[in-house]
This record gives sequence, C-alpha cells and structure tokens, in this order.
Amino acid sequence: MNDVCRKEGRIGAGGRGANADRGSSSCVLRRLSRIEGQVRGIRKMIEEGRDCEAVVQQVSAVREAVSTLGLELLRDDFACRRRKGREIDERFLRSLFRMKH
Repeated sequence: MNDVCRKEGRIGAGGRGANADRGSSSCVLRRLSRIEGQVRGIRKMIEEGRDCEAVVQQVSAVREAVSTLGLELLRDDFACRRRKGREIDERFLRSLFRMKH
C-alpha cells in the first residue's frame, strides 16, 4: 500500500512512544474516512442503477480495505503491548482467525 501513513511507518510498523500512537490514530481515522467515502460511492452507484458487476467490484474493494484496517490495528496493538510488557490474549487471537469471510 502506498499510503502516507505506511511510508511514515506509523501503521503496522510499531512506532515508538506517544507520538507514534497519535500518528497511528490519525492514520487510522484517515483510512476510515476513505472507507466511508467508498461506501457512499457504492450507495450512489446503486441509486443511479449502475451495473451490478461494477457495484460488486466496489463492495469487494471496501471489504479488502476493512480487512486491511483490522490487520493494521492488530499489528499496532501487538507492538504497543510488547513495548509496555503486556500480555497478548492468545485465545482472542485464535477466535479472530477462525472468523469466516
């Protein structure tokens, strides 16, 4: 992904200190704003009666964006927990990976 946050090492890179946490949070919020825009675009496509294949392609793109966001959040949480010496809940992680798409 050629995202500014990725280039700056803020998302998924396990930055250091409070500044990295704030930077990561702003990157997550920007990513969420893009996802919201994609969803609004899908709504508009449906309202305009656009081709079903094009709509489904955009739904797939949103799904991938949300999945990527979830993985990035998990990576950041792991890095934060390791820095703070906190325990990682292995049962919770196993339940996430059993989820069906």
